[in-house]
Amino acid sequence: MPPSPRTCAGLIAALALLAPAAAGKEPRTRTGDGARDALRGEAIEEALRYLERTQKLDGSWGRPAEGGVGITALCLLAFFAQGHQEHRGPYGSLLHRGVKYLMAKSLPPSERDPALAGGGKPTGYIFDHNDRDSRMHGHGYATQVLVLAYGAGRAQDPHTHELKRKVQLAIRVIENSQTFTGGWGYEPSHSTFHEGSVTVTAVQALRLARDAGFIVDEAVQKQGLEYLKQSQKDDGSFKYSLGQDHTTSALTAAAITAMYGFGQYYGDSIRKGLSFLRSQYRHPDYVDWPHYGNYYAAQAFWRSGGPDWDLWSGTVIPHLLRTGIRDSERPGVLCWDDSDSSRAPRSHGRDYATALTVLALSVEDGYLPIFQK
Repeated sequence: MPPSPRTCAGLIAALALLAPAAAGKEPRTRTGDGARDALRGEAIEEALRYLERTQKLDGSWGRPAEGGVGITALCLLAFFAQGHQEHRGPYGSLLHRGVKYLMAKSLPPSERDPALAGGGKPTGYIFDHNDRDSRMHGHGYATQVLVLAYGAGRAQDPHTHELKRKVQLAIRVIENSQTFTGGWGYEPSHSTFHEGSVTVTAVQALRLARDAGFIVDEAVQKQGLEYLKQSQKDDGSFKYSLGQDHTTSALTAAAITAMYGFGQYYGDSIRKGLSFLRSQYRHPDYVDWPHYGNYYAAQAFWRSGGPDWDLWSGTVIPHLLRTGIRDSERPGVLCWDDSDSSRAPRSHGRDYATALTVLALSVEDGYLPIFQK
């Protein structure tokens, strides 16, 4: 069956978005600081070379049992964030291997029930039974990757048609997993548990899918927005969940970005959240969960612009460039590591930290739809 007109429109938009990279053009948006921009671009390229060297033969990254699905998706997003495409350019084969890995993790239906896979998981859930960490976090990031791969695919290619089917299933998993609170939890079910960091991955996946022409339930988006508003404290920060008072700058940045995903760019919630985030990022060495938080803070400040972006580009980007790790035995390769950060209680390794840093540094280039103003 040929794609619908709506899907074709999304496909054309995605191709237009990613085409400049294939033509070897410079990223669209520059800040005006040529020296800093050159250093940023060099760091991104060296980090992508690092990720190229650490990809496994099956297309994955990271430690398989500790977030392999989610980390693989983040690494692929780092390449997409620089306009690279599957089957095209220097990283085309790398992207194809990674996309195929994630597609293979989309759970098939069981013989008894087409809506359920083995172990009671829903059909289309992007999941590895040996991966105890990724869960709905990983599913959200992986869905984003498959949407981007679909959007840049050739309309009549069987691979593109298979991507479309996987994305449709992945969207249904997200919609059907929304809790009664409006947020999302670690598992693809209507459980009562919910938390902000999972919610933002689900929201951005739905936003990308909608922009690519897929049908997304509007009621799900409205309930998600209400959930975020209810989780904000008086000081502008966002709570881990409605039932827990704990907040961090990372959770706040993620919540602001999720609200952008729901189409909320202004208002008291955004203003108060940015004010809190601004106070935390005056000293980027001391933010909690820095690599994860930096990815979302970059998006929050970029959309806000003005003094907020000046703070990010003048303070945080130099900090990121300064904290990169070079290997004397492998010149021209750069990575980041979260294992030595006391602000992140649990390490997920260099692939994870490097991918998130590339994404944070790439926001201003605007290749990903979720980065565009």
